[in-house]
Amino acid sequence: MSYRNRFECKFVVPESVVASVLRRVLPYVAPDPFAARRPDHTYTIASLYLDDHAQSLYRETVEGQAERFKLRVRAYDDDPASPVFLEVKRRHDRVVQKMRCPIPRHLLPAVLAGEAVDLPGASPSKRASLAEFQRLMLLARAVPQATVKYQRQAYAGLDDPEVRVTADRRLCVLPERDALVRVHDPRFVTVPTHGVILELKFTNRIPPWMAETMRVCDLRRRSFSKYCNSVDALIGRQSAAQLET
Repeated sequence: MSYRNRFECKFVVPESVVASVLRRVLPYVAPDPFAARRPDHTYTIASLYLDDHAQSLYRETVEGQAERFKLRVRAYDDDPASPVFLEVKRRHDRVVQKMRCPIPRHLLPAVLAGEAVDLPGASPSKRASLAEFQRLMLLARAVPQATVKYQRQAYAGLDDPEVRVTADRRLCVLPERDALVRVHDPRFVTVPTHGVILELKFTNRIPPWMAETMRVCDLRRRSFSKYCNSVDALIGRQSAAQLET
């Protein structure tokens, strides 16, 4: 099992600022392989978030606890033959650690039920990552809560693929209690973001060109949790429905 350490600088900015940032960084990055063949360099991400019934993991983020984690299952389409990805995202103050483990989609119900599953041909690291995901899931008593979906425009560093520049748009959420990740569903609800969610990500040291971009474009860091804002949108929708009745 291995966690990857990284720093994530997050901003919520107008489209004009995104355009300025991309003009400055394009000499140093290339389109993400998943999106390289698309004219807008975007692809869809859907993540099923797990939490307990008291929404403890949500509250830890809202309260700004320095040590916290999220559990999610990520998918990029609805193809039954495509894998899904178990992810743990830990935060230690400003350092983010991520762990990711692909599994066959049909095994997801058993994994989320805490059952032992076999991953034929998987490396010891992948097996350990699966065990860690299930350990944290059971520790937190986490179950499916909501699927968060958005369109990601993504670029990776030419010299270091761990350097990333991403712009996320069209954030929406779907309440979900089943062990599945839906990408297409008419019941998704739009989540207000008041701008584009821009992220600059790197390991160890920030590249000079990235630091210069932040300075010239006057980027101001802002906390923005897609999961927490999505939960807030669902709560607001439920409150509005109750007032109407």
